[in-house]
Amino acid sequence: MGLGRLGDKILDTRAAAAGPAAGLGIVETYLARLHEDLSGLGSGEVATYIPELGRADPELFGICIATTDGQLYTIGDADHEVTIQSVSKPFMYAAALETHGRDRVLDQVGVEPTGETFNAIVLDEDTNRPFNPMVNAGAIATAELMCGPDPASAAEEMRRYFSRFAGRELSIDEAVFRSEHETGHRNRAITWLMLNSGMIERDPDEVLDLYFRQCSVLVSARDLAVMAATLAAHGTNPMTGDQVAAPDTVRDVLSVMSSAGMYDYAGQWAFDVGLPAKSGVSGLVAAVVPGQLGIAVYAPRLDPVGNSVRGVEACRRFADRFGLHVFGERSDPGQVIRRAYTAAQVQSRHVRDPREVDVLRQEGGRFAVLELQGMLSFGAVERVLRRMREMPDAVETVALDCRRVAMVDAGGLELLRQIMTVGRGPRLLLAEVAHRPALQPLADLAAEPGAEGLVELVGDVDGALEAFEDAVIAEAGAQADAGRFTLAEQDIFARLDADEIAAMETVAAVLSYDPEQVIVQTGDEAQAFFVVAQGTVSICVELGEGRRRRVASIGPGQVIGEMALLDGGPRSATAIADGKVMCYAFTVAAITEMSDRHPRIMEKILGSIVHSLSLRLRRANAELQALE
Repeated sequence: MGLGRLGDKILDTRAAAAGPAAGLGIVETYLARLHEDLSGLGSGEVATYIPELGRADPELFGICIATTDGQLYTIGDADHEVTIQSVSKPFMYAAALETHGRDRVLDQVGVEPTGETFNAIVLDEDTNRPFNPMVNAGAIATAELMCGPDPASAAEEMRRYFSRFAGRELSIDEAVFRSEHETGHRNRAITWLMLNSGMIERDPDEVLDLYFRQCSVLVSARDLAVMAATLAAHGTNPMTGDQVAAPDTVRDVLSVMSSAGMYDYAGQWAFDVGLPAKSGVSGLVAAVVPGQLGIAVYAPRLDPVGNSVRGVEACRRFADRFGLHVFGERSDPGQVIRRAYTAAQVQSRHVRDPREVDVLRQEGGRFAVLELQGMLSFGAVERVLRRMREMPDAVETVALDCRRVAMVDAGGLELLRQIMTVGRGPRLLLAEVAHRPALQPLADLAAEPGAEGLVELVGDVDGALEAFEDAVIAEAGAQADAGRFTLAEQDIFARLDADEIAAMETVAAVLSYDPEQVIVQTGDEAQAFFVVAQGTVSICVELGEGRRRRVASIGPGQVIGEMALLDGGPRSATAIADGKVMCYAFTVAAITEMSDRHPRIMEKILGSIVHSLSLRLRRANAELQALE
């Protein structure tokens, strides 16, 4: 596959120095604050042992995050191009593994951390191999494996391979290459030592030419974040879809990055940050969150070990704030949203009359539901927030259905907390959270200062949908008359003439029920049906051990137990009064007896029932299509 274009997948926050600005999303706002906080960090010195690197502006500072599904977040000088330097080493190592296989590469380069500086002139005394491919000796030995028939073709092959990782055509900075070539005496000493020990066989100048050129490839923090995200995505470039490296290759590369990618700081980095990473003396740092994202930082001031001072601190804070340590809990963030719909597509279980349904279809777009699953990690919540941001401006409320959420980690919780920091966007409802210990942090979040009006707990999505529907219908003045008492106004009897209505009135029993009183019970013999004249009734299925689940809520004009007229079998559900309820009750025997005098009553009532069932079936089909 070709390199492709980044196109619409990029979200760019270039107003670096301005701090958090109106219009930024949650992740961008956090990055803007992080950038602002660290911009005052002035310790460290720009590398000067390569003269061209010493020309860098020490105040340049850019950050980029690239997710495994192709989203980019940038701040500051993320598009400023510099030479990749030692951050090239993981990608050249990947090329060697892909070309020669693991065993051949291990013959030439080990995988043990050294405890030495990155440019130490030292080899493993037992094997004569360089200790690992992340230090100069190992990278030079790796470069020998990739030398082609001539230096020019090898350099071009290397450039193309790096470009596939970046998702665009990269180039080589010839001025930096010449500077390295003229001053790289220590690297020459390393190369001649390996030639003397038999670890390399090619002309040292030819090997060094390729090594110096790989270090001189120009990239920005944006490019490097995409390269890191390609490793995070098991070798597939998230921008182009190009399978650049095999998953096994990526596993080996990340393993060595974890143990040796940050020079003599690697052990402390693994302890504090816990992410596979690589730094370079130009001021670049790249880190990988497997399965989720890549992070790249450019800031040329270096600490004594050779790592970017701001780059290390930015990664440390980011990983700590969002719980990204590689040994923390992990799940696939790409599967977090099980389905999404609005109240215009799927209504609550409260059965509405046609006029109310019309209003909901027009206004239901103001309420959206996201059904979530798995673990709410940083990567998962980032996808949720991104989906929210992509919603139309008309969306006022988003309900997160957490029934299938197993847990929320520190990163996911912190990213949700940023909603209160930003203080804008749709109101967020957290459903199915209460009384679940694993989700207690979400419940606590809704109780934090600043959450009011932004984050709220609700029992379940159905109840939240019903409350929204009631408010919208009332706002439109389309609510059904809660006080309909007359038989003639009931939908089930709409087809009867005046004489037939009068006959029905003679056999109707008017019954009243108190809140929570059972009207019909699952398993009872169905001898009568009921028409709700006032109030609402919940239809529930029994789950055993005293537990019930509401499957519908019906109001005036709706029928309870109409199947009694069709088959007379046992009740399949329980009907419970939500509040004060008044019903008309009709026994099947009474209606059957009047058939001699009014032979079409049963036919007309059954016709109304069939019509009602048809409407419900159509609604159910529409909801199923919306939930696909």
